[in-house]
Amino acid sequence: MTDDSYLTPEELAGLERTFQVQTREMLVEYGALVLKLERSRNIAEPLRALERTVHTIKGDSMALGFDRLSKLAHELEDLFRSLRGQALVGRDNVDQLLAAGDVMNQLLAAYCERATPLPDVESLCRRLRQRASGSDDSAPTPADSYRLTIWFARDCRMHSAGALLVRRRLEELAKVVAVIPDPDSPAFEQISKFSIDVESSATPRQVRDAARVPGVTSRVMVKEPPPGRNEPEADSKSPDVDRIHKLTPGQSMGGGWLRVEVSRVDRIMNLVGELVIARSMVAQAQTDLETRESHPAAAGRLADAHTLLERTLRDLQAAVLNIRMVPVDHVFRRFPRVVRDLANSEGKQVELEVRGGITELDKTIVDALGEPLLHLVRNAIDHGLETPAERERSGKPRCGRLVLQSFYEGNHVHIVVEDDGRGIDAAKVAEKARRLGLDDRDRLDLSGESEILDIIYRPGFTTRETVSDVSGRGIGMDVVRESIENLKGVIELTTAPGKGTRFLIRLPVTLAILRAILVGVDESVFAIPLTGVLEIVRLHGGEAATMLGRGVLPWREKVVPLVSLRKALGLNGSTAENFSTRSGEAETPNGFVLLVGEAERRIGLVAERLLGEQELVVKPIDDSLTRSPGIAGASILGDGRIVLILHIRGLLEKHVSLARSVEVLH
Repeated sequence: MTDDSYLTPEELAGLERTFQVQTREMLVEYGALVLKLERSRNIAEPLRALERTVHTIKGDSMALGFDRLSKLAHELEDLFRSLRGQALVGRDNVDQLLAAGDVMNQLLAAYCERATPLPDVESLCRRLRQRASGSDDSAPTPADSYRLTIWFARDCRMHSAGALLVRRRLEELAKVVAVIPDPDSPAFEQISKFSIDVESSATPRQVRDAARVPGVTSRVMVKEPPPGRNEPEADSKSPDVDRIHKLTPGQSMGGGWLRVEVSRVDRIMNLVGELVIARSMVAQAQTDLETRESHPAAAGRLADAHTLLERTLRDLQAAVLNIRMVPVDHVFRRFPRVVRDLANSEGKQVELEVRGGITELDKTIVDALGEPLLHLVRNAIDHGLETPAERERSGKPRCGRLVLQSFYEGNHVHIVVEDDGRGIDAAKVAEKARRLGLDDRDRLDLSGESEILDIIYRPGFTTRETVSDVSGRGIGMDVVRESIENLKGVIELTTAPGKGTRFLIRLPVTLAILRAILVGVDESVFAIPLTGVLEIVRLHGGEAATMLGRGVLPWREKVVPLVSLRKALGLNGSTAENFSTRSGEAETPNGFVLLVGEAERRIGLVAERLLGEQELVVKPIDDSLTRSPGIAGASILGDGRIVLILHIRGLLEKHVSLARSVEVLH
């Protein structure tokens, strides 16, 4: 933007915010088009679309004075022109185009956040020019500078010797400029990572691969070194995943932005007009009643106003919720790039199939879905899908199949992550759990398959023997389940060894309005989210039984352990779980059993009264109640009573042993 610009600072800030949102969306489209370019047999159409997208980014960047972004876009335009008329685009070109998209995302964030220094684009622009001019890739090219951040493997005992080995490997294709900190210092043996600055004409991938030494390094991250920095980069939980997660242009909208169709806003405006009319009707009826004139007429107008208010507020609530609804594709569209990068790094062939991206969910849920879905996709590629050679030996196609799907089911949305890989072997899970000390042998011997598979959700569990860049740290599936439960959803697992694994996530459409079952215990009323209830059974005396001193319910050729809701909540009084036998029959109180659980595993919550199903407006609570493992929130009923919303898994955590004692009988 020139100095003689007529825009005020406020107008310029608004223009930059608009540019940020629009350009992020264009970069999402850019990444999808590059991947389409790689798969397409006719590149003309995606190439033209890429040229239009990049040309728009260049023009907008020049108008705002974002010189580095406009320069990179200009170099991309030249490369696109050189690709015209070609039948196919090689993988090296696709890698460069994707890298350019990553840098454009970095530049966009840096400009809009006023960050300094800006990412350097000179080396990337030079490589793009070489490809556009058709230079021989085998010819010597100027050296690029890289900083490698290297994490030591857990079993590496001599860090200085390991660093020396890494350095010698790197010196085969790069000039080592500095090792930070000094490997000869005594403190070097106590650190978990170190950095090496190098200069090399090799690609970043080649440099990274050279620094990977089995038994010495666990993770390697490569980027251009920041000027004036001589210390290692700040620690990160998972650098490679963070790189994918931060640079993939899938997170196009910040938490404070919503792109809304004008028709949806018009609908709300019309409803606000109806509320104004209803307010006038109520005011007129109130005036008539105060003057004690025509009471019957005033009462009738008041009833009409109440009816109009009720209908309008209901429609307004639906319209506001509709504004918050966004397609699941907002999170799905980041995964083609993620799958491509992970499959290449693992040496696997993976075909990603995305279905149901138009399914809409509350934006809060969509924004929170990214992390758990990323874990599931990573696990599917790393653990589930085999290498091409392994699949060929098993009689499968060399290319593995990964499905990401969403669809409506009643009042819920289902998200499915499914692969056709090796599946999960329950026996191996049990054996690894024993070795990790997560469960004892006697209890595992009494557990059924579903109970054993549930172990994968425990913190610290992993089936990997060694730590890799993708997995092996025992952090993942516990985070997935916790994230899904925070969204008031449940996750179910089905697997078949040699055939594949399927994770199904069941979520409410919105978190603002919750459909729940109201149950009564004594004079109190509690709400159980409908997403966690699989079935409701009327319990009559004599139907339940006692097994191993616990109440159980024979149901559909299974044995379901029963837990008294009164006892689980720690309420005083006799419990509904007191099952005494008389003449061979179980003597139980009348009540209702709410079957909760995942997949084939069920636990029955016994409630004294069932008060029906209702939509609740969720009210967060921020006091000691939130620290209770059984309370998820609160709401207010129509009669003014406060109802606590129960967190089923937290409520049953201490009662999980009930299922273990009868699972063997299933």
